[in-house]
Amino acid sequence: MAEQVAPQEGPDGFSEAQLAYVEDLAATITASGVQRMPSRVYAAILVSEQGSMTAAQLAATLQVSPAAVSTAVRWLTQVGMVSRRSTPGSRREQYVVDSDSLIRLIAHDTSALNSWTSGFARGLEVVEPGSSAAHRLAELREFFTFLVEEMDGVMQRWQERKNQSSPSRSARKR
Repeated sequence: MAEQVAPQEGPDGFSEAQLAYVEDLAATITASGVQRMPSRVYAAILVSEQGSMTAAQLAATLQVSPAAVSTAVRWLTQVGMVSRRSTPGSRREQYVVDSDSLIRLIAHDTSALNSWTSGFARGLEVVEPGSSAAHRLAELREFFTFLVEEMDGVMQRWQERKNQSSPSRSARKR
């Protein structure tokens, strides 16, 4: 049986368990190379019931300064992990995340992979042909080329899987 989420009791409606999870998820994201504050902000918005939070809500929830939130959301919006949405009748902006934002970022931002591929190809021009360095660079170039070529197929298979009705998806909709 699934564990029940504790009643909303922390800042901005987060339970203590949810706040702990935000920090845990942020640590995971940070370990993958994203700076700590953007990781915390992304995790908090992702876990929020609305999928959106204002800068003031983020600062209160994470117990950080508004300046720290501002810097984090600036970076998150630049890379496409978070988007901004105006709140009707207010000057405040909501910072929004949906589950597809990170998927789209990973799937469609092949420019970095293409840059790596080009970099490895340039390296092949300056190392001795047939050398160990040439072998490493050629293998990496082939791998990154493969990743770029496979990304479209991965996204197509993901959409097919997402569109399938599964027991776990049906249970969540109840």
